[in-house]
Amino acid sequence: EISATPDDYLGGLCDLTGEIGRYAVQRGTARDALGVRKCLDANFSIYVAIQAMERTPNVIGKKSDQLRRSIEKLERMLYEMSLSEAAGGRPVQTQEHADAEQG
Repeated sequence: EISATPDDYLGGLCDLTGEIGRYAVQRGTARDALGVRKCLDANFSIYVAIQAMERTPNVIGKKSDQLRRSIEKLERMLYEMSLSEAAGGRPVQTQEHADAEQG
């Protein structure tokens, strides 16, 4: 059994979002817009949940700012991927592409 205080748990959850962001960069390098979108959605959900809390530990304030910047970075990455594809760059993997490959 692992014991963690609520502060430790929230801190770990915020740290997880950093790992999700690093994974999103790998997915972006592979031109996997769907993978990046899933990472963005996960980080955004965590951010919204933390912001909805009435009281958060002081250490979460700094981590929350880092999470917000990570979300902005992932949004920018998706935007740049769409611009690249629109300009004739390598196609971006989207949900439609994934459905066509499975279908």
